[in-house]
Amino acid sequence: MAVRFMVVLMVFAGILQNGFSQTISFNTPLPWVSLRNDSLTVRAQVDTAELKDKKLKITVSTVKNGRSRKITSKRFSLTDPSGEFAFGSLRKKLVGGEEYIKIDWSVSGTKDEGTIEPIGIANLTALPETAPLTAVKVDDGIATKDVAGKITGEFNKTGATEYAFAWNKATLFIAVKKAAADKSIKFAIDGKSGKNAFLSYPDRFIVVSPADSNPVNAIHFERSVKKDSLMYKELDWRNEISSEESGEVLVVAMPWYDAGMISFEERTIGFGVFVENASGKTVASVPVKADDQIPATWGVLKLAE
Repeated sequence: MAVRFMVVLMVFAGILQNGFSQTISFNTPLPWVSLRNDSLTVRAQVDTAELKDKKLKITVSTVKNGRSRKITSKRFSLTDPSGEFAFGSLRKKLVGGEEYIKIDWSVSGTKDEGTIEPIGIANLTALPETAPLTAVKVDDGIATKDVAGKITGEFNKTGATEYAFAWNKATLFIAVKKAAADKSIKFAIDGKSGKNAFLSYPDRFIVVSPADSNPVNAIHFERSVKKDSLMYKELDWRNEISSEESGEVLVVAMPWYDAGMISFEERTIGFGVFVENASGKTVASVPVKADDQIPATWGVLKLAE
């Protein structure tokens, strides 16, 4: 019992030492956050007894594919245990995808230094508003091949590809006309509609290639930062997505539970459409100039009554 008590004391002492040994700890911004405007304020808790009369240097940079570009650098006096260090406007309305903000900090006269990354900016008020795409409602239990005949109105057209959407309680349907379709068309789904600067694990992509023997590929991504570069590793999305041909239309059926969503009338979800050529390059998109790696640039899909 005495030995066990000693071990508990040692563990507790380790927690105290690790938890209270930091002289400065940052509260905001945190890695992977998407700032909603271009004004930057860094907040931190400071042990002023340890860092009396010291200066904090903070450098803000943009980083893309291993290349860093300084935006601004300032020095601040550390006089208050709760510090706010304001930089004002960074004059950036959108930073995300493969580009990010990095904050380097150091305290004069000490070995205290570090980096906060990646940070994004998605100023939604500065981004253009776009009309939503619409999914028409169809009967529950409808056969996938019968969905194309229930779609009313004209198909949407992006590049050479024509497509439309339908939904019911169980399924989201994507109908793509096979004639004159581009090499592939990517449908990006942001169920939480977070409009973030970076892809996150829940974001999903359905890639439709009508001319291929296996016409549907479903993917998502795992993200990381390596050597000043943002990395998005493609992962298989385990799902029960299926497809059927209905004349000149390929109908893709995605169960809502595969994307962790519940369907209901008037619901809107983040949604982007990206037409790709044979080299995998985006040649057309909805919204126009949307970036498939920046959900903040995607539009909206509305589930009609």
